[in-house]
Amino acid sequence: MILMRILPSVLKELSKHVPTVLFQTVEWSELASELPKITHRMLHKEDFAEFFDRQHDFLSPFNIVLTKDPFSGSMLDGNKLLKLFFTQLYSPHGLFLDLRSHHFENTETDLKWHPSAFWTQFDEAFRIGLLDVYEGFYLNQDVLYFEGLERIGILKPDWPEEDKVHLGNLFRMQFGNNEMSFDLEQFKDSIINMSDFMLKKKVKISKDFLYLGIYLVTLYSSLEETKNVFPVKEIYLEVKDRFTAVTTR
Repeated sequence: MILMRILPSVLKELSKHVPTVLFQTVEWSELASELPKITHRMLHKEDFAEFFDRQHDFLSPFNIVLTKDPFSGSMLDGNKLLKLFFTQLYSPHGLFLDLRSHHFENTETDLKWHPSAFWTQFDEAFRIGLLDVYEGFYLNQDVLYFEGLERIGILKPDWPEEDKVHLGNLFRMQFGNNEMSFDLEQFKDSIINMSDFMLKKKVKISKDFLYLGIYLVTLYSSLEETKNVFPVKEIYLEVKDRFTAVTTR
């Protein structure tokens, strides 16, 4: 893909782990417009300081400390990383996308994060739809789950029911209930299967879904390194319950 040649080195490295077929499902005009923007943002740190401050304030109550100071890194606490992954989905400001392990350092209580300038802000309808997908999956609410898939644009309401179920099952493969280990190659295979099906159905995904794919790939990459098993549903519910408590006060 010609546009990939102009990407900064960090994004080129990340894109190696994202199956090419996922890029093929993005609307070409949107991809052609977005990649130069994200490249400029990463190279020149455009709006980085402002977003860093907003996200720092948003994450600090969760014992996630953003820092601009370099550090040597340490053994990653995967439970804290999963909490960070879910917490950022609730942020209305945007999210840092690169969750590779060398950006993190543990303290006794906090997860210190030296994020790269690779960040984005999801369209609000996409962000809310994605939260519906996770809530529908983990709370076994199929109606909400499939409504969320429609809102993020990968499932169409006029599809035959069997196609909706098939796409829903393919997307479920990236989720994990308790006692889940993370295998990047298996996840990439699931992306390929889902992207192939969307291409067959002539579905064009948004740039937000592409960024979600990169966000998930970096999560899987880091958690795979730990070789541990994680209580994913438990961590998701902890984060969700905290935000629910705040919004119902």
